[in-house]
Amino acid sequence: MIEYVLMERKHLEGLVAVEEECFNSGFARATFQKEFENKIATYFVAVEDEKVLGYAGLWNICGAADIIDVAVLESHRRRGIAQNLISCLVEFCKKEKICEINLEVRVSNIPAIKLYEKMGFMQSGMRKNYYENREDAFLMQRKFEEENNEDNCY
Repeated sequence: MIEYVLMERKHLEGLVAVEEECFNSGFARATFQKEFENKIATYFVAVEDEKVLGYAGLWNICGAADIIDVAVLESHRRRGIAQNLISCLVEFCKKEKICEINLEVRVSNIPAIKLYEKMGFMQSGMRKNYYENREDAFLMQRKFEEENNEDNCY
């Protein structure tokens, strides 16, 4: 059974493995070690039998969240893990009365775009040449002002 939990130091090796498989990042270990200390960062981890299958993280910047990454091991995709991880982020934002969630996604990543749209995100713009290979990114956003109905939401 897959569990969705807040990131802990015991997940480090699994997080690095997922990051390296999904993004071929040479900085994964250092990045996650910094994120453990980052007061504005929140990450959820998908774990099955103590193995990290994926993760999703955001930064809460002045009441607006930016999704940093969503990643799932290729061998475990199409099981709803990414959707459940994003749901964890959404529920966290609602609980914390965060007004909106923003993200960038490669214009070529159709499965991710469809998943984000299914989860209430809408395209709100584009970043030209955003990625290292000069690929554009769609900006996507989900607002919560109607759901939170709080004065701190604009």
